[in-house]
Amino acid sequence: MPENSRSPLIARIQEALRAYTANSVLFSQAIADRLGLNATDARCLDILSRTGPITAGQLAELTGLTTGAITGVVDRLEKPGYVRRVRDAEDRRRVIIVPIPENELPIHASLEATGRRVEGLLEAYDEDQLAVILDFLSRSVAMAPSEIGGVRDVTGHVAVRGR
Repeated sequence: MPENSRSPLIARIQEALRAYTANSVLFSQAIADRLGLNATDARCLDILSRTGPITAGQLAELTGLTTGAITGVVDRLEKPGYVRRVRDAEDRRRVIIVPIPENELPIHASLEATGRRVEGLLEAYDEDQLAVILDFLSRSVAMAPSEIGGVRDVTGHVAVRGR
């Protein structure tokens, strides 16, 4: 593909990614609203539903939040029964955050319907194309932590240009 036709295509992909990201954020907020959570707490619950039981420190690492902030998140998730704290049997000082999947059931029906619609969308692609999509998404996910870190300054605040 000649360079002059590649640049507009890359620009369109980047614009589509911006739109996709915006819609993902709005979708996540809708889920959070439905669960009665704020967006950060809902993201943490999503991480826990994928990882299973992990320590508060691990959750802090995965989210980029401080351990103090994670304490507040876990407090808020524990109150409606989405997670519970369990002392680590090997190190009683450590606390394991355990998701309680049965308490997430009301939202699962909506997510399963969305999953089926995404599967339908993916039916339009052959296996080679699906492999490219998966590769792109996997690389994007791997790149995200360093990009997030680049946006934050060393104190954890968002860096603002010109300041």
